[in-house]
Amino acid sequence: MPRIQDHLPKLSWVAADKLLFVLYGGIAILQIRALPPAEYGLYALLVSIQTWIFVVADGLLLQGVIQFGADRTMRPVVDGTVAVLYTIVIAVIVAAIAVAQPALRQLFGEPRFADVARLEIIFCAVTIPRTFCLRLLMRDIQSRQIFWINAAWLGTMTLATVHGITAGWLGSFESLAAIAIGGMAISSAVAAILTRGILRPMRFRKDQVKPLLHFGARQMTASVIHTSVRQLDVALAQTFFGTAAVGVYQAAKTIFRFFELGLDAATSVVYPAAVTYHASGDRAALDTVTSKAISTLTVAYVAATAAVWSAGDAIGLVLGSRYAAAAGMLRTLSLASLVMPLGLTGVVLVAAGAIAVHARITVLAAVAAFAWFLASGILQRWELFPVGIVAYYAVLGAGDWFAFQRRNVGVLRLRDLWRILPDTWRFLRKR
Repeated sequence: MPRIQDHLPKLSWVAADKLLFVLYGGIAILQIRALPPAEYGLYALLVSIQTWIFVVADGLLLQGVIQFGADRTMRPVVDGTVAVLYTIVIAVIVAAIAVAQPALRQLFGEPRFADVARLEIIFCAVTIPRTFCLRLLMRDIQSRQIFWINAAWLGTMTLATVHGITAGWLGSFESLAAIAIGGMAISSAVAAILTRGILRPMRFRKDQVKPLLHFGARQMTASVIHTSVRQLDVALAQTFFGTAAVGVYQAAKTIFRFFELGLDAATSVVYPAAVTYHASGDRAALDTVTSKAISTLTVAYVAATAAVWSAGDAIGLVLGSRYAAAAGMLRTLSLASLVMPLGLTGVVLVAAGAIAVHARITVLAAVAAFAWFLASGILQRWELFPVGIVAYYAVLGAGDWFAFQRRNVGVLRLRDLWRILPDTWRFLRKR
């Protein structure tokens, strides 16, 4: 039976890694305060498109690094084939955006979208090594190396942000984009150094292309739809409400990102473990890992949501008067965190091979979210726009939970949502 204390070294590095992002949240707030909403809105568009591109490529190919890499003898071939295909897919998508730039500029009503498309090419190019190397390390949950790669990324951007504010050059979309691109480039260099032992034996093999793409095509559906809701909502907000409104919305989402970080951290631990335990048939271990992860997030998110709602206008004061409306949006977004932990059952469904089931649930959740986004935009009710995120996580969490139970993938009860409290108490008493 797996116990948390048996994995404390790796979990400590995971916690330290996520702490980096929490601390960088303060730097992100400084960036928000330094830029006018319209400038920050352009930056949000740049990052959202870049994130969406890599989720498409990640879902299509990088997930196969974990799934097919379970056989260690196949890793050099799997890794090498994925590396080539991954680079090609990203290059094709970026080229398509560059070609479609005039049409997208008109759709968004933003004459400076040409600058966004130009910088997107550089941004994506320097991101490829980082994301690929991180997935190789995630396969074996190499938390320490992942920490240092992220430390190089966030540390570089922190130093550049502080210098930009003190020296007075950070105040435009271009300056913040330069910080993001520079930090990503340094992080990619560190990632290549830390994974050089894994990268060396890689080799491409044609017969691996078909199985990788076959698996990835199914997996990509869920991941792309999931990220489309989390990232392309910015594009919809841009279309309906303009760049300045996007800046305010992104400011609220930047703080809401703390909730998403917790879910991402749990996913990075649960998915590899779920693949291993499902393959070995260890149902008890699978149930334990899943329930403890869900319970930990549930308790933490209830407390955090209560804190957000009791903060009053303090959040608006932190972000600055230009972003006062972001406080109300954050309160709405925080409600999504109350159902987000249930989505971890979807990770276990995928590990168990029920990819199509999870994809259908994700589609349903996305339909609910985009229907709300569109209704908010058509009615020009800006304050209702964030409810789309809440609707998405509510449908996704409930759907994955019921599918998990119905397909008998594991055994989870509603009271397991709070199991971390008595488990922690028993652990402390023993100590």
